[in-house]
Amino acid sequence: MTGTGPDQALETALASLFPPGTGVAALAIDAPHPPPFPAEEPAIAKAVASRRAEFTAGRAAARRALAALGLPATPIPRGPDRQPIWPTGIAGSIAHAAGRAIAVARSGAPLGVDIEQDAPIDPDLWPVICTPDELAALPLAGRGTYVRHVFSAKEAIYKAQFPITGALIGFDAVDLRLTTEGFVARFRQPLSVFRAGHRIEGRRLVTAGVILAGVSL
Repeated sequence: MTGTGPDQALETALASLFPPGTGVAALAIDAPHPPPFPAEEPAIAKAVASRRAEFTAGRAAARRALAALGLPATPIPRGPDRQPIWPTGIAGSIAHAAGRAIAVARSGAPLGVDIEQDAPIDPDLWPVICTPDELAALPLAGRGTYVRHVFSAKEAIYKAQFPITGALIGFDAVDLRLTTEGFVARFRQPLSVFRAGHRIEGRRLVTAGVILAGVSL
C-alpha cells in the first residue's frame, strides 16, 4: 500500500466504533511521517527498518488522534510493560497491520483498538485463539476469517483492560462471541476489578480489506 496522508475513509469507519469525543487517526505506514520524539527512540533503538516504520507511523497516528482532541503534539514513550505512555488523563490505543497504522484517544476510561488483514488464519492456530466452544459458535463457511475476527476482538480487549489490571492475559481469559456488528466477551476468571462473568461489549467492521475492532470501557 502506498499513501501520502491520512486515510479519511478508514478514519470514518474507525470513528463509528467509538463514542463521540474519541479522536481517531489512520495513516499509511509507508507514507512520510515526522521522526519519533527523542523520548520515544529507546523503544526502537535496535529495531529493523520495518518495525521502525510501523512505530513511527503509529506514533504519528497517535499524535493525530490527540490533535483531534485539541491537544498538542507530545512524546508517547513506551513504558517498561511495552505499552504506550499517554498524556495524563488520556486513554489511547495504537495498532498496525495491512500497511496501516491506526490510533484512538479520549479523555476518560480506557479503550482498545485493533486492525487486521481481512483474511483467513491458518487452521493450526485456531485452537490457540479460540476455545472449542468459541470455535463451534463460528460459521463453517469462512471459519478461518471469522477466527481472525475473534483474534482482533481479543486484541482490542487486551489493550483496553491492561491500563486497569496491568495483566498480560491470554486468548483464553475471556469467552467471546461475535455478533452482527460487534462482539460480547465475558471474563472466565476474576481479574483485578473484573469479576468472573464480567461482560465487555465491542464493535467491529470490515472495510477496505481490513478488520477493525474497538472496545470502550
